[in-house]
Amino acid sequence: MFENRRAQQRHNKLMRAADKLVGPLEAPAAPADLAALVFGLHRIELREDEAARYLDAARVRRGYRLPEPLLDIESAGGEDAATEEHLDHDQEEPEPAAVN
Repeated sequence: MFENRRAQQRHNKLMRAADKLVGPLEAPAAPADLAALVFGLHRIELREDEAARYLDAARVRRGYRLPEPLLDIESAGGEDAATEEHLDHDQEEPEPAAVN
């Protein structure tokens, strides 16, 4: 019971801090900004990946849209397909050089 309450309190503190950083500023807040703010206010250590998720949640809550993730070409197989287009499959492979 106390663990759930502490987790909820931590979550609320992090969301309030993220809300302070999200807004019409010149530059968008970075995860390191949130990690520093939360440490300064509440002595909470926050990893950058977790800070990024809280900033994303605060942005969406304020009505901002998150940028579309970039397509990973290597995992999609696009790079191999693009490379194979330039290969001439009918060409014979050269023989390996002799090793002395």
